[in-house]
Amino acid sequence: LVDLHSKEEADRHPCPLASDPRFYYHLLPVTGGGDTPKSRAHLHAVYRSMVDAQMEKILDTLLHAKTPAMYFCTAGKDRTGVVSALLLQRLGYGENVILQDYMLSKENLYDFLTGYVQGHPEVDLDIILPHPENITRLLHSL
Repeated sequence: LVDLHSKEEADRHPCPLASDPRFYYHLLPVTGGGDTPKSRAHLHAVYRSMVDAQMEKILDTLLHAKTPAMYFCTAGKDRTGVVSALLLQRLGYGENVILQDYMLSKENLYDFLTGYVQGHPEVDLDIILPHPENITRLLHSL
């Protein structure tokens, strides 16, 4: 299990499987990207800031796992989306496959994200919904 939460998030909401002896648990926080984006351009900057030495450690841990691996964050679209895109890229998948995978999160998380915005009216739904350019801009910038 690779937990992408920050230490503070993991302390507030511990992973129930972290102490389960059937799992190897790794808290590997994604650096960058902790703030709610204020625009789509800011979202790209947030995604780009995630690609650093810590991301290399996360990818290396997942790519060299001796057992099946699972990774997660809170919503499963930003930190997890960037990790997924980079894993797929490292495994040789093309941009279309990576984009399709990322866009599934829009479909899967739409109700969750609209509910979040209802409780946080300061957040713009259009900014936090997955859009194709979120991942394509990241891939092109690398």
